[in-house]
Amino acid sequence: MRLPPTSQTQTEILLQGKGYDSFINAIKSPKTKIAYAQSLRRYLNHRKLTDVDNLLLDQNPRVIESQIVDYVMTLRSEGIAFSTIQFLIAPILTFYSLNDIVLNKRKVSRYFGEYRKRVKDRAYTSEEIWKALQTADQRMKVIILMLTSTGQRIGSLSDITLGNLTKIEEFGIYRVTVYEGTNNEYRCYTTRECASAVSDYLAYRQRSSEKLYFNEQNGKWEPANAPLIREQFDSTDVLQARRPQQMNTNAIRRSLGYHLVKCGIRTVEHPQEPNSVKRVRKDVAIGNGFRKYAISCFVRAKVNHEVRQMLVDHKGGYLDESYLRLEEGEILSEYMKAEPYLTLDPSIRLSQENQILKIEVSAIDGIKARLTEMEKQMGLE
Repeated sequence: MRLPPTSQTQTEILLQGKGYDSFINAIKSPKTKIAYAQSLRRYLNHRKLTDVDNLLLDQNPRVIESQIVDYVMTLRSEGIAFSTIQFLIAPILTFYSLNDIVLNKRKVSRYFGEYRKRVKDRAYTSEEIWKALQTADQRMKVIILMLTSTGQRIGSLSDITLGNLTKIEEFGIYRVTVYEGTNNEYRCYTTRECASAVSDYLAYRQRSSEKLYFNEQNGKWEPANAPLIREQFDSTDVLQARRPQQMNTNAIRRSLGYHLVKCGIRTVEHPQEPNSVKRVRKDVAIGNGFRKYAISCFVRAKVNHEVRQMLVDHKGGYLDESYLRLEEGEILSEYMKAEPYLTLDPSIRLSQENQILKIEVSAIDGIKARLTEMEKQMGLE
């Protein structure tokens, strides 16, 4: 989640000290560490403190609770949404908990206000996504198609390296391993349309002197640690081309937002009130709009529910999650049912739909033939 801007002037805040170490070292996920550190920095700025350990000078839980409640009320006055307030306060409560100060979390949460849906949330349409692809460069096509065809979260895209991609030649698609090496690791797949865009983008980087090559024996691009989405570079500068820099999540989000505005999918809206820091919410989330499109396509294609949960890394709380162990072929066959729905190019979609119709007609003809044969046999009897 992107943090909303703060109205106060940022001061030099030192995220260090014994209290901070007790807090940050207990957080497992690197991305969660970043988000929690940002939230803590914002709270320190609100309190006009420059040292984290200053938060521990007063050990009285009731005083600390009142300070946090004051912060919550400030956020509410700035128009910060209920869910964002939860997101901002959770790290603060965790900080005190890990420093052995027990707070009444239930009491603090009562001040968050009432949850209200601010906008009518929806997914991007296939027409909107196709329109965005028409003016996209090779890198932006990969960003859009990866989000659309895999349904992965935009926050995971920056961490995808070439080693996370495996070409499945039989189908002409890539298998993508997300969060590889962590407890949250899962696999998803690209469409052939997306796989083609990825191959074109990497071939362009090869032509620009980046040291990449495709290993046909294992279906992987190498070197494995090279980022899939890299920062823009001068293709005439050999040294720059050969040193790919990973494009972080915020940069991907900004670049994607700029492109969607440029091609007419989104608009730039500024707060109406003078000096307001409120962020104007849109009816389509910049990253989740693609994820919702992908999940909707899985539903339309009647992809098996458990497989759908696995493909988009959804935790449903079912017993099957602990015991379900499907073969890759079973998962892949379910994904391929959705590929026609996930494909954006109208000509390819039409071709795939015609192919599906031919298969269905052929199946119906087969059933008719068997019925006719049965009727003949019954007539003979």
